[in-house]
Amino acid sequence: MTDKKDFSLRYEIIGRVVKVFLQGAFREDSGKELRDLVEKRLEEKYVRFVFDFGHSRAMSSPAVATALDLAEMIVDTNHGRLIISGLTDLNLKVFEMVGMFMYAEACTTHTEAEVRALI
Repeated sequence: MTDKKDFSLRYEIIGRVVKVFLQGAFREDSGKELRDLVEKRLEEKYVRFVFDFGHSRAMSSPAVATALDLAEMIVDTNHGRLIISGLTDLNLKVFEMVGMFMYAEACTTHTEAEVRALI
């Protein structure tokens, strides 16, 4: 179970883009928080997302699976766009191995990602 002290999730809506900032260990419970947030924004008809992992270094396998599932939901089911920013080299490789970049694009910074989300 994720200890609230070691994980936080916040988001802001900039125009048509939902920017999600993850901080701390991204584990199974963290993934559930992210799923709830994304599903609520999708219900509100937002389909452009940025997930910023700049302050979230550790990821568990269930959380990565949830992120992949959300990417598919955003892109395939809702015809949206997902940009992921702030990944460490290791987390970038993990996302490459699981096929995340069939759905999402990686950017270095969340500012660059916000611009890419609008394209």
